[in-house]
Parts: sequence; C-alpha cells; structure tokens
Amino acid sequence: MSDKSFTESMQALQDAAAEIGRQATTLEDSLRLFDEGMKEAAYCKEILDKAEQKILLYENGELTDAQL
Repeated sequence: MSDKSFTESMQALQDAAAEIGRQATTLEDSLRLFDEGMKEAAYCKEILDKAEQKILLYENGELTDAQL
C-alpha cells in the first residue's frame, strides 16, 4: 500500500465506505471492504503521524526548510 498517495488512500477508504452502505452489498463483501478500509485508514494515519512529527521537529528548530 505504500505506493499510494494519501489522497488515493483516502479515496479508496471513502469508496469502501460507500460500497458497504449499499443495500446490495453482501455480508462477505462488506467484511472484505471493511478490512480493506481499515488498512487504508491505518496507512492514512501513518502518513499523518509522520507529517505531524515533521511539523513538531520544524517548530522546535530541529528541522530546517532544506530538510523538509
């Protein structure tokens, strides 16, 4: 999943959530989509956590503009 951008991963998560909400989706498909969505959510959280860490380092002067 690391080859996806944050935006692509968020879109996949939104697509999975929308598909789960459809009445025609089977229980098995819903469970599969839920699992995929949880993986996408974890990947998005990882990206956001890394970005937050960089911001904190930058604010504390431990990271320069050139290092961003």
